[in-house]
Amino acid sequence: MIVADCDVEAPNLHLVLAHSVKQETEYIGNRTARIDVALCTHCRRCEEVCRYEAVSAEVQVVEGLPGKTVFPYIDSKRCEGCAACVYACPTQAIQLYPEATGKVFLSETNVGDFAHAELYLAADGSGKLVAEVRRLARDEARRQNKSVLIDGSPGIGCVVISTITGCQQVLVVTEPSQSGKHDLERVLKVTGHFKIPTQVIINKWDINTEVSQEIENACLQSEISVIGKIPFDPMVPKAIALGHPITRYETPAGGALREIWSKISLELMEVALKG
Repeated sequence: MIVADCDVEAPNLHLVLAHSVKQETEYIGNRTARIDVALCTHCRRCEEVCRYEAVSAEVQVVEGLPGKTVFPYIDSKRCEGCAACVYACPTQAIQLYPEATGKVFLSETNVGDFAHAELYLAADGSGKLVAEVRRLARDEARRQNKSVLIDGSPGIGCVVISTITGCQQVLVVTEPSQSGKHDLERVLKVTGHFKIPTQVIINKWDINTEVSQEIENACLQSEISVIGKIPFDPMVPKAIALGHPITRYETPAGGALREIWSKISLELMEVALKG
């Protein structure tokens, strides 16, 4: 099994998977504009056309030019690489340059190879970085003739869509609260739109049995299988603090997860044989 952590904005699977990095690659996921001050005529046209407020005037001391000169300044954190300023510049003083937005890793663990990434602070393009993690995991899976198990992020945004696209099955983890129930409904609409078979796990189901039952009833009406329920277990945060998976311990949550995995592994095997 190849494991992939596609929550590139807040990766955490590496905290509980003892691993050693065997491949590290800087990911070039964006292009940002830069100004050649020698060609700039200070027309400020770039500032006028920028819709992201990335261009502003800044007083700079430029070697070879007398005194302090006002040049347009492009904030790389705001620049979206749309190239509007490039086309607007009458002297071709602005060009787009590739920019690293994160790192992609391939690590070795006791359960198989592990693909993961880290998005740089304030960098964008998280969906593209997820696609790169998936590509790395897929290539390794094909090379080793294995399946890929992906840990995704919460929500229904670009990162989630990039994570689940093309998957053979999605397992949604929810919690028994009104917000959890609402978020589950939104996720199920997304997986339904992409026609991906979906199952549900209710985490900490026993802290609100009434809402847990509501979730089960809603899933039943939508013909979505609740494949397991994990009880509240104070040992879980202790295991995370130690960097251990909870399945290492004989606890209620650990037992529930082992039971869930026994069901999932059989289904994954059937899917792999059909695929």
